[in-house]
This record gives sequence, structure tokens and C-alpha cells, in this order.
Amino acid sequence: PPGPPAPNLPPVPETVVLDWLPIGPVGRGDPIWYRNLRGMDCGVLPGNSEPFNTVEEAAKALCLGLAGDQAAWDAGASALDTMPPPFEGDCWSATALEVLRPIAAVRQQKPGVSVKLAPRPGTACLPELTGLEDSEGNSPPFLVCPGQAIVLSGNITGLPAGTVRSVYVGATAAPVLQRQSFIDTNHPLEFYFLAPPLEAGQPTTAEVSIADADWPVRGSASFEYAPDQSTCPQVPGTAP
Repeated sequence: PPGPPAPNLPPVPETVVLDWLPIGPVGRGDPIWYRNLRGMDCGVLPGNSEPFNTVEEAAKALCLGLAGDQAAWDAGASALDTMPPPFEGDCWSATALEVLRPIAAVRQQKPGVSVKLAPRPGTACLPELTGLEDSEGNSPPFLVCPGQAIVLSGNITGLPAGTVRSVYVGATAAPVLQRQSFIDTNHPLEFYFLAPPLEAGQPTTAEVSIADADWPVRGSASFEYAPDQSTCPQVPGTAP
């Protein structure tokens, strides 16, 4: 005999895949709120009282709202429509607005829709190399000897591990390595390279640029080799 009729189940909610915040990158001195909002680390975002005049001020409300707090979402999303344009150069806020406004529109137009967020390709800001430091934080490094660690600075420090692989030191390619930062606890990872030997007749001022990375990295920086390389400790594998 036929079985019992199927129950009248509610329709399965539609799922919409929308862009989420791309990599910042967020380096030393850059706005950490963007990185925390991107990672949905709502608890560490500072809470601001309404009215929210910037996306940074609304970040905690929006984060909590995306995590399921409808009242927080209503407060943060309504502010997105009235915010003035971000200051020129604030690519984090500009990108956040570009990403959050479509999410708010979909949730308003289709209240029952299930929203899935997938990080947008690319970066919010152009990765840039703006300087170099030695292990003690001196910038630019000076009296550099072959084999000395030179740390890259700029928002490039906010790129994920393994995404910056080599630099040009003048015409010489040098591999980029990674280690825990001795200086910045907010950004524990730092990219560095070992200064290659100074060839005979080569200028003591070395220009550094990115040779290989997952994203184009603009900018360059320089450091000064020790003029008298005979005072430098011998690097293993180099000629005496």
C-alpha cells in the first residue's frame, strides 16, 4: 500500500554567494579593524555608539550582524547608506563599502535568503614595499654585511605567508624568508632576505624591489653596504 503523504515542509531557503572582503593587506600602522572584520573577529573590534559616520565605526555592529545579531545588523547596515565617501587613500574603507553595500541590499530585498560569503579575489589596497629595516628596527639599514637579515616594510607585511618569494637586490635575485617579528606583536610574521655578497665594482647603495610574489608589489627601497667589506664576517660558501 502507498505510504503516508509527505508533510508540507517549508521551502529550502535560497542561497546567494556574495563577495566578502579581500586581503587588505594590513601592515604595520595600517587599520587593524579591516583585518578583524575580514576574519569576523567581532570581539576585538572596538564598539562605537551611533550614529556611525565611517565603516570603521560601524565595523563591530556589522560583524555582529553578519554573525546573527539582527539588531546590530540593522544599525550598521542603515548607516552604510548615509556615510560620506572615505578619505582619498583609505582603500580599506572604500573596499569595505563596495563589499558591504551589496550584502545589505540582498538582505533587505530577500530577508529569508541564506547568504554565503566568499572572499573577493585580489587585494583591497595595492601591496607596496616602502622601506627596509635591520633586525634592530633601524631604517634604512646601513653598514650592511653579506648574509645580514634585511626586513621588508610597508603594507606588504600584511600579505599571507609564502606569497612573497624573492627580491631583486640590484640585479641579483635573493630568496625571501619568513620569521616571527621581534618588534611588532600585532604582525608577528615578517618577510626578510639575506644580503647577497657585494660584487667588485658594484655600488654600495643597493636598490631592492620585489621579484616574485602572488600579487604585483609596487615600490622599492635601498640600503647601504659597508664600504670596507674586509671588515665583515666571512659568509659560508663565499670566496675569502
